[in-house]
Amino acid sequence: MGAMGSDIAVDAADVALMDDNTSKLPYLKWLSNTTIKTIKTAITLSMCINFVAVTLSVLGILNPTTGALVHNAGSCFVVLLAALLYDRKYEYS
Repeated sequence: MGAMGSDIAVDAADVALMDDNTSKLPYLKWLSNTTIKTIKTAITLSMCINFVAVTLSVLGILNPTTGALVHNAGSCFVVLLAALLYDRKYEYS
């Protein structure tokens, strides 16, 4: 409280408060929960896309070129999901 803390303590901490204002802690908790949900959604989406792509390639429907395009499209979806974090609004309760 009021001191910056040692560099080792700041490096070892998951969260470091740089001032005495703790009013932003609920926002920080909301942001971390939203980020974790987004990460889990992105991993699930990419795994589903890859599973479908592998299945279609085993059946001979996808050739290597279209498989690469599907993989890149899945990567773009993951990046777009991460970008949606900027648009989310924090609801004060």
